[in-house]
Amino acid sequence: MSDSIRENESAIKNRKLLIWAASLTLFFATLEIVYGLISGSLMIIGDGVHMGSDAISLILSLVAVIIASKAATTKKTFGYKRFEPIAAFVNGFSLILIPLYIIYEAVNRIVNPVEIIPIQMLVIGIIGLLINGLVGFILSKGSSNLNMRSAILHVVADMITSLSAVIVALAILFFDLVWLDPIGSIVTSIIIIRGGIKITKEAFHILMEGTPEGYSVEVIEDTVSRINSSITINQVKIWCINEAEVYALIRLKNCPSVIEGAQKIKKEIAKATNIPPGHIYLDVTSF
Repeated sequence: MSDSIRENESAIKNRKLLIWAASLTLFFATLEIVYGLISGSLMIIGDGVHMGSDAISLILSLVAVIIASKAATTKKTFGYKRFEPIAAFVNGFSLILIPLYIIYEAVNRIVNPVEIIPIQMLVIGIIGLLINGLVGFILSKGSSNLNMRSAILHVVADMITSLSAVIVALAILFFDLVWLDPIGSIVTSIIIIRGGIKITKEAFHILMEGTPEGYSVEVIEDTVSRINSSITINQVKIWCINEAEVYALIRLKNCPSVIEGAQKIKKEIAKATNIPPGHIYLDVTSF
C-alpha cells in the first residue's frame, strides 16, 4: 500500500472519530455549564468551559484533518499539511490561557466563597468523567500525530477536572470542605497548563522549521564525509511540514565527485536518517 493511500485512510478515520468526539463534547459542555451555575460549583463551570473549548478544539482538529488532505497546488507546493501543526499550536495555547482564567476565578472564590450544592456537583462530575472517558477512547483509535495528540490532551485535561470534581464533591458532601472547590480548580489548572505548554512548544518547533526530534545534522555530515571526505559541505537543513513528512537540504561545493555520486549520496543519507530519498535535496554551488 502506498504512503499516499495510507495517509488518506488515516485522515478519513481521524475525521470520523473527531466528528463523534466533537459532538459528544459539545453536548455535554452545554449541559455541564448549566448545572455548574445551578450547583454553584466553580469546578463544574470550569470543566464545562474546558469542554466547550475542547469542542472548539476538536472541531479545529477536524478542520485541520480535512484541509491537510487537500492536494498540493502550484501556489501551495507543499500542500496544506502544515495546517495540522497550526491547529495543534492553537489547541495547546488554549490549554494555557483557559486554565489561567480558571485560576483567576478560583482566587476570587477563595476571597468571596459561594454556596455549592455537592449532590448536583457529584452527579455532573461522574457523568463528565464517563463522557470524557468515552471521547478519549474514541480518539485513541485514531492515527497518532501532533494534531490528534493535542485533541486527546484536551480530553485528558477534562477527565482530570471531572475526577477532581467528583472527589471534591464527596469531600464537601461528607466533610463540608467547601474551600476544596477553588483549590482543586487551581491544582487541576496547573496540571493542564503543563500539558498545554508541551504541545505548544512541539507545534511551534515545527512551525519554526526546527530540526525534527530524532534527526541530526551531524549524521548527514558524517554520512557525506564517509562517502567522500573531499566533498565540502556548506550547509545542512532538516525540517518537517508535519510530524510525518521530513525533508533535508544539503548544500555542497561543486566538484566532479559530487555530480557523479549524487544518487549514492542521497541513498546513503536516506539509509542513515530514514528520510525518503525523494525528500532529500542536493544543492550544488560553485562557492
